Amino acid sequence: MSRFRTVAGAVAAALVLALVTAGCGVRPTGVVDGGEPAHGLTKDLRIYYVRGSGLQGVTRPGISLQGLGGVLKLLADMPAWAEERGLVNLVQLGSYSTSGTGHRITLHAPGASFDSPRDRLPNGQLVCTLARAQSYLHRDEAIRPDDVRVSLDNGERTYGPYQCSQFLT
Repeated sequence: MSRFRTVAGAVAAALVLALVTAGCGVRPTGVVDGGEPAHGLTKDLRIYYVRGSGLQGVTRPGISLQGLGGVLKLLADMPAWAEERGLVNLVQLGSYSTSGTGHRITLHAPGASFDSPRDRLPNGQLVCTLARAQSYLHRDEAIRPDDVRVSLDNGERTYGPYQCSQFLT
């Protein structure tokens, strides 16, 4: 008889547990629309700085940009809060100019160093910042930052063309 009570008690406990779990108030629903999926990069202007051993884009909303040369001035004029966040600017350019249209840009910086291993991060800052600026300046043409190819010309040799994604890994 005690075995019967143990089995009956276990069955009763399982039924109570099933009823409690089933009555938790969650009702089945149909498919819930969550809107459009996220895609692409933001359309804001971004300047790229170095953090640790990689690049980090900093969104600069409300900036009026007239040309690619202006974005390099923004790169040089780091906001005060950037240093507090551990960001640094490794780009050191003397005189420079930019040329190109659409998906191709060349930065002309006579005498600049673009070929040593230590130049990887500053080159990435330049490439990503210029590509993002080109996309920003030509947003009506739907130029994506990673579609832009940036060449770096030091007067003796041209390096690239590079894509920003080559420096973000």
